[in-house]
Amino acid sequence: MERPVDFKRNSLTATLLAEITILLFGMSFSGCGAVGSASEPTTKTPGTISVTLVAAPPTTMNPGGTALVAATVSNDSSASGVDWSCTPSGSCGSFAPAHTASGANSTYTAPTVAGNIVITATSTSNPSIAAVGNVSVTSSGGGSGGASLTSGQFVFLVRGETANSGTYGISGAIALDQQGNVTGGEQNYVSLGGANSPEPGGDTITGGKLTAVSNGKATLTLITNNSAVGVSGTETFSISVVNSKHALIEEFDASATSGGTLDFQTLSPAGLAQINGQFVWFVEGKRDIYVETFGGLMSGDGAGNGHVTVDVNDSGSGAHGGTNVATYTAPDTYGRGTYVTPAQTLLVYYVVNSKVFRLVTYDSGWADVGSAYAGVTNVSSATLHQKFVFADSSFFSIGASYAAAGQMSFDGNGNVSGFADVNELGHATATAFTGTYTMNSNGYGSITITPGNMQDVSALGLYLADPTINVADPNSSTANGGGLFGVIIDLDTKVVGSGALIVPGTQVAPPTGNLSQQLSASNTNHEVDEVGVGSISGTAITETADLNDVLNTGLKTALSSTATVTADTTNAGRFLVQGSLASTPAETQNFVLYQISNTQFLILETDSSQFGAGIIEQQQ
Repeated sequence: MERPVDFKRNSLTATLLAEITILLFGMSFSGCGAVGSASEPTTKTPGTISVTLVAAPPTTMNPGGTALVAATVSNDSSASGVDWSCTPSGSCGSFAPAHTASGANSTYTAPTVAGNIVITATSTSNPSIAAVGNVSVTSSGGGSGGASLTSGQFVFLVRGETANSGTYGISGAIALDQQGNVTGGEQNYVSLGGANSPEPGGDTITGGKLTAVSNGKATLTLITNNSAVGVSGTETFSISVVNSKHALIEEFDASATSGGTLDFQTLSPAGLAQINGQFVWFVEGKRDIYVETFGGLMSGDGAGNGHVTVDVNDSGSGAHGGTNVATYTAPDTYGRGTYVTPAQTLLVYYVVNSKVFRLVTYDSGWADVGSAYAGVTNVSSATLHQKFVFADSSFFSIGASYAAAGQMSFDGNGNVSGFADVNELGHATATAFTGTYTMNSNGYGSITITPGNMQDVSALGLYLADPTINVADPNSSTANGGGLFGVIIDLDTKVVGSGALIVPGTQVAPPTGNLSQQLSASNTNHEVDEVGVGSISGTAITETADLNDVLNTGLKTALSSTATVTADTTNAGRFLVQGSLASTPAETQNFVLYQISNTQFLILETDSSQFGAGIIEQQQ
């Protein structure tokens, strides 16, 4: 019999829950169509039945873009629902599903060519009664050296440190129109010693703007109804677009510094069935004075009932393998729902797509954010018989202690070996290591590194995820290197962190072309974040970045840097980078890159004055 877990550390009364960080890159930004920001619906109401578009299509959409639509049928005694159609027939797009109950969502997919579309919601019981909405399908344009963000809804997640040295995180969803206007959204903001969103309803995002700067960099402002967040309720972010559906993001104002990701949202009309099956998850942050990370396995039956298996690292102490039942709510029109256990494990989730969610806790005194990914079953130790690239690091706010990255090979028989770089409080090492691992059939396992091989990194929880997911870019059609990946949680007594284990693709020299980069680091016990764009040619990298050092030197815009890349001839896929940052005074910085694929590299900073982790992605 499973034992219920109350997720409490010794005599402390506390509850727990969910993790991610990544990057962006791009160029010009013509916005996106938002659910609900549509043309006026025409409602025909002969007799007593009427049809009304309650989630109208956007007035403008990009070719191939998606949007949720919904209509209600009033005074229909048969409750037959709505049939969806569009014109011109055969070239106007599609609906999934084409029939819905009154008020239920359908996903409209625009055609791949430009044109003017009429969407019609028809009463099933009386086809003479309908409501219509007009959509103009147009390309959003582009710009030299960068991609454009497509129209639609995007999910964002950042985590970092506030200006009063408090750990914080935000997850939310926004809608963009073709002109880059933020037409709506919602978010959940959690911090220690600072602002918080109402629990669990969150804040309403009432407006904002995505503004292109140059060479793929942009600024995003979000206007909220919560004057305590950002600067008088307005949050400002520096972003870099990787492709039309993925960007890197950092909060770039006087209220806080953080790093994270912005990703296109694909919602289905599944309701509670949005969570159906097993997921792996983790969150990381802080509770009161305790640095923490926790996660493991979570599931849903498609009807609002779930189950969790949880590993906890609460400032070096915690419980492992605890289980409990859970309940969850269906996502709203911005993809937000809740997932709760009787032990008060309280999570808000935001759907990115059917396989990826962003997570944030909403219990008072907690500031944790993270991610969930579709899991795998019917696996064993023999399943892990390959080489991985991995990252494992602290939450880069006050209390951060380390960052690690490397390569790890599993032999299929419970043995592991590899090479890793670890920077623990400015003490950097690069060394080979050995260890052992276990893996259960449900994807729940562990890794034990021989003590001392990787400084204080020795005990990791491992939870295997769907190999088709690209952990850095959930909308990418190319998986991480083309194989398995897993979430890892550091369960050591001296360090607390989380990360990912990724099967690498072809290991070649760094690519030539435009790049996007994000780094989160700890400098004299406070956080520093950087988002930038650049290019690489041969062994030379040039970059322009926005650096948020709000707790020390402030905000620095468009700092330039140059770097030289050297390949490690012993460990293929590992590269050494020495860079010069044109700050005052000028800084020399040292990094190690580990290659995930032809377009993605993990970054580890190995300086004595600062340690950090991040990612480089090639612009698409």
